[in-house]
Amino acid sequence: AISFVPGEAGKSDAPAAVDDDEKRAAAIKKQVEYYFSEANLTNDKFMRTEMAKTSEKWVPISVIMTFNRMKALLPGAEHAPVAAAMAGSEVVEVSEDGEKLRRLPALMKKTVTLGGKEFVGRAAVVAHARPLLQKEVELAEEECSFIKDLLSHHAKAAEKIGAGIASIKAGCNPKFPDTRCFVLVRADGSEEDFSYLKCVDALFPLEAPPGKGGKGKGGKGKDKGKDKDAKASKAKRRRKKVSSSSSASSSSGSG
Repeated sequence: AISFVPGEAGKSDAPAAVDDDEKRAAAIKKQVEYYFSEANLTNDKFMRTEMAKTSEKWVPISVIMTFNRMKALLPGAEHAPVAAAMAGSEVVEVSEDGEKLRRLPALMKKTVTLGGKEFVGRAAVVAHARPLLQKEVELAEEECSFIKDLLSHHAKAAEKIGAGIASIKAGCNPKFPDTRCFVLVRADGSEEDFSYLKCVDALFPLEAPPGKGGKGKGGKGKDKGKDKDAKASKAKRRRKKVSSSSSASSSSGSG
């Protein structure tokens, strides 16, 4: 008998192929629902990136069939059995053509309470926070309540709060003067800024935009190229300076 094993493909404990169609369908349903579950999507950047490729968050079944656990369940990589197995799922929806899957839209929008107000989805929280970043005075009590609740979702919330929050204002990090952020004025007089978007991403991991640049081959190669050009230019200037110094020494000596 087959048993559902959560986790990504590529591991030695992938489920063995099954002959019973009903058992296979049940195993496919559980496996696919896991891929689209909040527990998996929170940490699965690949799936989030695939979902972000279309505004409606559809993922082709052909992509799902590249996962080893699905290959074990359906060695022939057929799409029809997957679409059939997901019929009636309360987590995953099948497209009309039977070739794509997505997490049910109703599950994508998460409702959170911040500062005593309810917000549905990431966009609503961002829309409420942005105008506060433009204020030139300390935030009002109601606004501070919203920011404090948002801050509680920051990975380093305790470190940011430190001795306690006396007040909150909008400002800039000296290292990034062109970017507005929220600044905590602590009880001991010190100040600490934080990225509210990091808090929003933590609240809505399924709606967080996929990361850009960084470790990608293209971006990395481009940066390396810039580094090489900069080093070559610096070395050239150094050689020129040394050459000029040598010439000056020679002229001085001959005089």
